[in-house]
Amino acid sequence: MRKPPYYYLKNISRRWHTEIKKLDDNDQLIILSPYLTSKTAEGILRESQVANCEVYTIFSVRNFVSGASSLKTLKILHQCGCKLYHLERLHAKMIIAPGRFATIGSQNLTRNGVKNKEASVITFDKEEVKKIMEMLDSSWLKGCKPITTEMLNELEGKITNLRKKFSLINREINKEISTLEDELWSNEDERIENKLLAEEAAEKQRQLEEQKQREEQRQREEQRQREEQRQREEQRQLEEQRQLEEQRQREEQRQRQLELQRITVINLARNRVQQLSVQGVVELELAKEFIRESAYWDHPTGSLVRAPKHANRIYDNNRNNWVIDFGANSFLVGAAIYRCQQVLLEFLEKAECRDVMPILQLREKLELIVRGSVSNHGGDEYNGYYPVDDNFMRFGTQAINIYDFVNLIFSKGGIDNRLTSLI
Repeated sequence: MRKPPYYYLKNISRRWHTEIKKLDDNDQLIILSPYLTSKTAEGILRESQVANCEVYTIFSVRNFVSGASSLKTLKILHQCGCKLYHLERLHAKMIIAPGRFATIGSQNLTRNGVKNKEASVITFDKEEVKKIMEMLDSSWLKGCKPITTEMLNELEGKITNLRKKFSLINREINKEISTLEDELWSNEDERIENKLLAEEAAEKQRQLEEQKQREEQRQREEQRQREEQRQREEQRQLEEQRQLEEQRQREEQRQRQLELQRITVINLARNRVQQLSVQGVVELELAKEFIRESAYWDHPTGSLVRAPKHANRIYDNNRNNWVIDFGANSFLVGAAIYRCQQVLLEFLEKAECRDVMPILQLREKLELIVRGSVSNHGGDEYNGYYPVDDNFMRFGTQAINIYDFVNLIFSKGGIDNRLTSLI
């Protein structure tokens, strides 16, 4: 995947310094900048390990006299081993490390270059870098001329007086330029202010005229609104009377529907509850299902686990229907189911008269029935309720979970929070 370029709308010299610092003495570095000044040009190269560095610039006496470029900088770069070249009519600003990266933009290696609003792009795509380098080699770089030590020394000895003359002339010219610029902007500001004042006066006049028209329109609108308001009020009163009558009829209809739904739900639940036993007799398969869902035994690991096969030990004691023995005690499965059935039927009977017992209270009542359905070895039921430990009635290593037992009672009878909310 080709690497996308990065764009800069700010000073890029830090990025130059970072990338050049990564190069070693086997890399090549090519710099094109029409103007060079000391701190900026030296700064991005001071930690460079590149042995082959080529700098292309404009070797112009005018640039050195005016300070646009620094002769001192060229000498320092030359002393550092950089090869210097003059490239006629150079305007591009580029730094290229073949095989590594290339930057192209508007920023020179000068002091002003780090302050101006500059735009640059840097690419690390090797194909793009190669293409840029081939374009340079084939056209621009062939026309360059070396900048020699003799040229640098010769110009350094002759440029001092020219700089002084240029500075004097430039100071006067800059003063006149500054005065003219101040005058131009001052006159422009005055023209803008006068124009704004004229526009403001015209705007005020227009606003007054609009305000007069709005006031006339407002008065006409108020008269129209008062008439419409009177008509709407009459219509609203008629509509309210109609809606009240419709609401009363809907409420009566809703109450009839709710009552029918309530009676239907109670009857459906009653039919399901009545199937728990027929004339006091609980089906064997139903009794087995309750044992499969609620029987446990102590596993050697120390935890209680389900014991569904206990259902195969149920027998009929000919007194209270189905029974399962746990040591010296017996759990009266059939009796517990029958007695819970009677409580649920009573619950539904009262619910039909709108005397609804809370579901938690109903659960507690059913749990007590399950705890009371235990007999001793003689077949006599205990007075009171069999003790529980964390919802378990424990019989030695066997146990009945009363919570699971009651859950199945609820499920078989269709009793839940949804039902209680309907009745």
